Amino acid sequence: MNDPARESVWLALSELWLDTEPSETDINYIARTLAVSDFPLGELEAIYRLEVVPVVYPNALATAGEWTGFDPDWLFEKCRRNQQRRASFLYRWRCRLLSRTVGALMNEPLQQVLARVVELRELTEDETS
Repeated sequence: MNDPARESVWLALSELWLDTEPSETDINYIARTLAVSDFPLGELEAIYRLEVVPVVYPNALATAGEWTGFDPDWLFEKCRRNQQRRASFLYRWRCRLLSRTVGALMNEPLQQVLARVVELRELTEDETS
């Protein structure tokens, strides 16, 4: 079952794991994509940690990792599978361990993205008020 809103979030978040240093432009693009989604901030972080990171983290460990972008069909298939696993205690435990090790590599860019999402959503609220 396709969920275009979630797929755009998966694709945007996966860009944090490309074999390039995220630029300010990258951070802004990812944040804009997330900001227009209907997902609350906590759910966006859960999607990142439970659905995206387990798929894309090997790219950070590769000698010559992907740097132009992940294949969307491949990414969506893997993330969809992880989405279905979220209820499993064992799976969540594995993801927590992953976040504390390899996942820590991208904590700073993720926090920059999430802070920018908050800013963008506040601007949107101000404009509609």
